[in-house]
Amino acid sequence: MPKTDVIKLPETAPVWDPDLMATVDKMIGPDFTDDPLIKRYNLCCDGTLQGKLYQLTMSSKDSTIYPGVATVKGALQKLDDAGQRLVDHEHYGPFGGVQPFHGFALNASTPEISEPQAYKRQLEVFVPEGVDTSEACPFMIFLDGLNVMEALGHVAPFLRLMRKCCGCCCSGAGGTAAAAISYVKTMDNLFKEKQLEPMVCIYLSPGGTQDENCIVGAQRNLEYDAVTSKFTDFVEQEVLPFVSDKCGVKLTTNPDQRAVMGTSSSGNAAITMGLTGRFNRILVSSPSCVNLGYPYNPQAPLQGWDYHSGKELIKNRDRVEGLRVVVVTNEFDLWYHSDEKHSFNWVAASLRTAKALKEKGYACLHVFAKQAIHVDPQVLAECFPDAVKWIWSDSPAPPKLGFQ
Repeated sequence: MPKTDVIKLPETAPVWDPDLMATVDKMIGPDFTDDPLIKRYNLCCDGTLQGKLYQLTMSSKDSTIYPGVATVKGALQKLDDAGQRLVDHEHYGPFGGVQPFHGFALNASTPEISEPQAYKRQLEVFVPEGVDTSEACPFMIFLDGLNVMEALGHVAPFLRLMRKCCGCCCSGAGGTAAAAISYVKTMDNLFKEKQLEPMVCIYLSPGGTQDENCIVGAQRNLEYDAVTSKFTDFVEQEVLPFVSDKCGVKLTTNPDQRAVMGTSSSGNAAITMGLTGRFNRILVSSPSCVNLGYPYNPQAPLQGWDYHSGKELIKNRDRVEGLRVVVVTNEFDLWYHSDEKHSFNWVAASLRTAKALKEKGYACLHVFAKQAIHVDPQVLAECFPDAVKWIWSDSPAPPKLGFQ
């Protein structure tokens, strides 16, 4: 089939294996209701945070682990020439409408598609009131940080205004970006309302920029989609000491007092961090546990897909004591209508990941959002507060309130 063809979205939702759906603890949607605890950015009167927010920048020249890479020009054509492009599949875009999404069949013969490039990395660190910075503090890392999560939150007020004035950015499938929340302000609110004990919140962006025409080969791809401990080592050895020094806080080494949230590729990274045994509280939405990692890794030839299928790394690795994971699966996620033989179906990947975690004996809360798209902000506006409270709790099963 020529690469100019596109696999269209189906008229009906797929029917998933009952054994996979049996792992779902809570079904939400297709209509979503904001949790009262969530907060968004507004065009004015945003209020003040109870605590201090630091805005920091890290430079690749100071890193011994990640000196920096970027996708080479013409990478998509190189993959096409190597026979490692799949036929594009349509998906619902966050700003409305339907768009094609490139697929890849990466393997040991994938050509070189990265080149050295220095970068700057942004961080925001929120130290709320009530945190004793002289003691080892609990903390939570929000991967993609400023780069995606908070940036979309800043844009959302304008999208809501546009929706009100001219009716665009529809509230159905697609056009969900207007629902984006602020994770800085929402965590602040959870602390204010005494729903969570105060902790340091680190909003960590990936290094460099990403070529949206070919996401493979970028610094973000190297950090998040590779199934190795390298990114965890980077956080441990370079990010956390940097935050401690610049913000004057001590950060705990206790895995039970460390959390990570990730979405899409950073969701894959969050799972990787959890499986190292160094971060025991994990929250992911639309995790990219698919064959998207580069460069090739013979220990995990299908990269994130090998967590639940292929090498079955979750099943076959030693069990991590105390690991707790929330997995949010979105029904209309990327390539949901694709053949699973391509190892590139986000819904299948999320369902299988939740199943693998539960079968290994991990405390796993699995939320399935009907008619929701990739990293759907509407879904997180409904379930994030309960999800983050659950990972920080000691409940062995889905709680009776909120997720029952």
